Amino acid sequence: MKQFVPVLLAVSLFLPACAHKETAQDVRREIENQDLVIRELEKKNGDYAARVGVLEADRAALQAEVKALRHRVAASDEVRKVADRLRDLESELSSLGEGLTTKPHAEGVAIAVQETLLFAPGKASLRPSGKKLLAELAAKLGAQPGRIRVEGHTDSQPVRATRNLYPMGNLQLSGARALAVAHFLVHEGGMTPARVSYAGYGKHKPVAANDDAQNMAKNRRVEIVLLTTGASEGR
Repeated sequence: MKQFVPVLLAVSLFLPACAHKETAQDVRREIENQDLVIRELEKKNGDYAARVGVLEADRAALQAEVKALRHRVAASDEVRKVADRLRDLESELSSLGEGLTTKPHAEGVAIAVQETLLFAPGKASLRPSGKKLLAELAAKLGAQPGRIRVEGHTDSQPVRATRNLYPMGNLQLSGARALAVAHFLVHEGGMTPARVSYAGYGKHKPVAANDDAQNMAKNRRVEIVLLTTGASEGR
């Protein structure tokens, strides 16, 4: 009987050890399984994030396309309005004779008046015939909506004969001419002061190359710009 005691003791010690070993193995397998699940979830999450990025990029591209299309529609509407306004202006101004031309402008539509109709060379005092023309023009523009900016332009030749009056040259002369026209439109033409502004550009916005007398004459002009809604007022 005494011989079985050590054997039983050894068996009693071995069985818990085996059970502990199996439990540890089970835990490791469970951890490994959980790691596998986590890796799979992380991979799916990465795939979803990539898909979300693609969808966000697609949405941004679609939004940009919609915005561009809206701009194109607005631009088309604006072009149509400008064309209609030009046609109306040409009809209105046809009775005023030659020397006036209508054209599209970056901020609306413009009436270009030749220098010789308004001023003597190198001067900014309105001729009597120029005042008559502006009075008739103001009467016709009174029904036109929106604000007006008068722009003065010159050729590239320096001011010589009246250099003492305009020591800063063409830029000063063009501004003085624009101011003279704007002042007349308000004080003699009956336009609201808040509606009329002016700017002088000198030689910096030519409509033709300053390479001969005919082209330089085209550049010496005053433009009365009928501004579209939202356009800047200038000075």
